[in-house]
Amino acid sequence: MVSPDPATPATPSTAQLVAEACNRRPEAWRELTARYEGLVRAVVGSYRLQEADFADAVQNTWLRALERLHTVRDPDSLGGWLTTVARRECLALLARSRREAPTCVDEDQLVVEDPGPEAQVLAEEVRRAVAHAVTELPVKPRALVNALFSTPEPNYAEVSRQMGLPIGSIGPTRQRALRTLRCGLARLGQDACAS
Repeated sequence: MVSPDPATPATPSTAQLVAEACNRRPEAWRELTARYEGLVRAVVGSYRLQEADFADAVQNTWLRALERLHTVRDPDSLGGWLTTVARRECLALLARSRREAPTCVDEDQLVVEDPGPEAQVLAEEVRRAVAHAVTELPVKPRALVNALFSTPEPNYAEVSRQMGLPIGSIGPTRQRALRTLRCGLARLGQDACAS
């Protein structure tokens, strides 16, 4: 049997490190964290928290250890004690995040969906450009575009009767009118509104 080298200091037990850490010896804390950091991180990692919450849970576990290390009954079982503390920290974070989720939002807290002044001005410019381009269409296509787009749900039978066009020719005539309208808008620099 090989005897231990008297020049090499023996590795302190966990119980010895806990006792020294309770006496506020920094080297004991460094050794304890070096031994158990991986365990604490593994326990916290099993909860799949967001990165910031993960870091908080690890830090809070060590903070609780600093505050309550003197309450550990069996210092040689520090790993189990730290595991329990880490789990409790994770569960506390998860419980807080559930409580922080809004359950109802007051009407005055809702985001206003009305367009802002810039959007209103741009929409008005586009509307004017389209109206101007429609006025430049030939008479029959202009009347068809006005008949089709002046009501929310145009009735092809009614448009056919008003315009004196067969129902089957309304679609192709509309396509030609819209193509001409797109070209007119493109000349006015309104490509975005033609798409």
